Amino acid sequence: MMQLYWQVYKNLEHEFITLADVVLINDKQQDVYSMKIADLLIRTVVEIEAIAKELYLANGGDSTLADEEMYYDTVCIAHLDDIWKICRKKIVVVSPNLYFENEENKILTPLAKARKRGKSSAIWNRAYQAVKHNRVKDIAKGNIKHLLRALAALYVLNLYYKDDSIEKLTELDAKQTNSSFGSELFAVNIHHCFELNQDGSYVKKDNYDECAYIVDYENNSKSRALKALRNVNEAISKKSVDDIMEQVNEKLAKGETPTQEWIDCKKSETFSNAVHSIDYKLSRELSAGIAGMRYNIVLNKQQH
Repeated sequence: MMQLYWQVYKNLEHEFITLADVVLINDKQQDVYSMKIADLLIRTVVEIEAIAKELYLANGGDSTLADEEMYYDTVCIAHLDDIWKICRKKIVVVSPNLYFENEENKILTPLAKARKRGKSSAIWNRAYQAVKHNRVKDIAKGNIKHLLRALAALYVLNLYYKDDSIEKLTELDAKQTNSSFGSELFAVNIHHCFELNQDGSYVKKDNYDECAYIVDYENNSKSRALKALRNVNEAISKKSVDDIMEQVNEKLAKGETPTQEWIDCKKSETFSNAVHSIDYKLSRELSAGIAGMRYNIVLNKQQH
């Protein structure tokens, strides 16, 4: 079933791209509409409804709900947003067949407001409801703008349904990963984290919630690097403490009382000296640990 959803998405994506053969899709052509576009919009949102329900049930949703109560927006997408912040994910339009210049058309947040209904819901959902219930009257809402955003929403949901990952990458490979993940229309933002805190905690940047994928540490190489980092820090700390205590004792032996200002100055000095005198073996262990770090690119499910 996983491949079935993705194949349907790819077919819809292909049909959208073929529109570019007859319409110059740019910022000024957003309102172009047709029966074909309206039909694609309806088929796309029907897929959104189906896959949202599948994701809901597979990820802690209430399986006792009757089908007619399992609303894809206020129940299913709302639940996915609660656990994954899925409505904040940003998508970039990357197809060379589209000629957008305005950022609002190149960078989309397609599931924003998708957990709501009525006038507060996503614009593609409002268009879908209008076209579905009165296609003749509201045919103009079956346009490129609404279809593109509905496809972007379906793309996000398909990524979470497939739950693909890329494992054991070097830092360079992770940086060069194709962020389209099989799409010819869109790409996601990938949250890159190559820093390593001593406590092993993940360093989140401001755009963390907007990224559908994150670069995460591979557990085995992370453990090795953390061990090496701890060994070096412990050695530096011991050397620094030993040096300052030696100097304090010398001062006391002379009958002098160290001031707090003197102690603070010596702490900085001895720490700096300790850093530069790290045992060669420890230094090499740390370098090897950092050089051996590997990363996994995984879906952002708010695991950090």
